[in-house]
Amino acid sequence: MAALVQAAGRALLGRAALLPRAARSISCGAARVPHVKEPPQPKQVDRWTEKRALFGVYDNVGILGDFKAHPKDLIVGPKWLRGWRGNELQRCIRKKQVVGDRMFVDDYHKLNKRIRYLYRRFNRTGKHR
Repeated sequence: MAALVQAAGRALLGRAALLPRAARSISCGAARVPHVKEPPQPKQVDRWTEKRALFGVYDNVGILGDFKAHPKDLIVGPKWLRGWRGNELQRCIRKKQVVGDRMFVDDYHKLNKRIRYLYRRFNRTGKHR
């Protein structure tokens, strides 16, 4: 009778019953020691990169210049882009409005193609949909 119960228990347990008794582990309620990660090593940072070295270099323009010059006036670049923000489509449209009549034919055609492509892309995808 005991052999029959033992065989039925093995059938219910499946593969675990075929393992030797020493391989089974019985929990006594003691908790495992949790694995603790070590904190990451501090990163080596170059404090004298160009961006960090020149940070705030134009902050004194107002103080020394009686607030007549704005830092955006000191930006070099195309006149139609100075102190202006926007995405690529808005930038291309602005370029077409400002200097489109003075552009070469090939450049003007490429600009129009880029505007058409970006217009389709922005209308098909994006947050604004």
